[in-house]
Amino acid sequence: MEFNSNLKKIKPSGIRKLFDLAQGKKDLVSFGIGEPDFITPTHIREAAKKAMDEGYTHYTPNLGFPEFREALAIKLNQKNKISVTPEEVVVTSGGTEALFFSFYTLLNPGDEVIIPDPGFVTYESQIYFAGGTPVNFTLRGENNFHPDLEELKNCVTSKTKAILLNSPSNPTGAAFSEDELSAIAQLAQEKNLIVISDELYEDIVYNGREHFSIASLPGMKERTISIFGFSKSYAMTGWRLAYLAAEANLVKEMAKLLQNTAVCANSVAQRAGLAAIQSSQDCVKEMFTAYNERRNVLIKGLNEIKGLSCHAPEGTFYAFVNIKETGMSAEELSMYLLEECKVVTVPGTAFGKQGEGYIRLSFATSLEDIKEGIRRIKKGIENIK
Repeated sequence: MEFNSNLKKIKPSGIRKLFDLAQGKKDLVSFGIGEPDFITPTHIREAAKKAMDEGYTHYTPNLGFPEFREALAIKLNQKNKISVTPEEVVVTSGGTEALFFSFYTLLNPGDEVIIPDPGFVTYESQIYFAGGTPVNFTLRGENNFHPDLEELKNCVTSKTKAILLNSPSNPTGAAFSEDELSAIAQLAQEKNLIVISDELYEDIVYNGREHFSIASLPGMKERTISIFGFSKSYAMTGWRLAYLAAEANLVKEMAKLLQNTAVCANSVAQRAGLAAIQSSQDCVKEMFTAYNERRNVLIKGLNEIKGLSCHAPEGTFYAFVNIKETGMSAEELSMYLLEECKVVTVPGTAFGKQGEGYIRLSFATSLEDIKEGIRRIKKGIENIK
């Protein structure tokens, strides 16, 4: 039997590999999967229960409930300064589906998309699925994984269709500045490129920094697909709910994909999402406060371990740890920490070639586990000969 040839280009998820290997092991401390350890806030869960009791158990319009799209458009205008109408908003079953729709709507065979390296694991595979060609744009540790505009320019060819940005970044934690995004916007306009902007971690940015959306810049709304979600901000990973903003003609084409795939995002999840954005945002602030405390404890602890070093992430709940002084590869050290220390991490190479020499730790877990994990890692590193 012959399978889709594009599947041969796809590697199994490096994140899930360690997660799967950890199954069945006892007394583990996990810094692996990037998922909030908080339960979805009470008022959001209550809204879902109410929606079920009120009969919101049927299909919704392909692009989402009109009142939900209207509320999302208001949020995008007010918070992100992106001037959109409800007709330019698409509700999706998670951020991964939003990316899927973006690539499948934009790409023809051979079109190139510039993606960050290190970058999230599904970018490359989804571009291959859509018939495009991913082109890696190197983000360097010595620059704290911020973009070098000259290197980015050198990635652009006659086949380049789009640039994918992820800020704040999974896995590096880098949050790009307004000046950096303005320079990328100028390049996109000069070269007539689309920008796909993955902004799922918009609410988790530290040290008083403010998240900035590239689509808010002059001339960029029309050439940007901006992707946002509920998973990280509201601890709603299992609800599979996200949304994107794009120009109206592109949205009309995306509707065809929805009609022939998921049909619509989950009806009850949409009602819960409506409650999430229209209610008090205190729950978002409370979770952020916890992440900030965990970040400080983890980074301090890691930097006190000889052989490891880590810049404090500017956003997200990930630490991208430099392990080069250990003399081990990212894969070797992650396996060693799992087998010998019962600590789950993710090798940096799961996020691209430039991730070699790094491991990713998610601090979306309890302070107790973070402190115990640091203790185990310290002991394990000291025992490396």
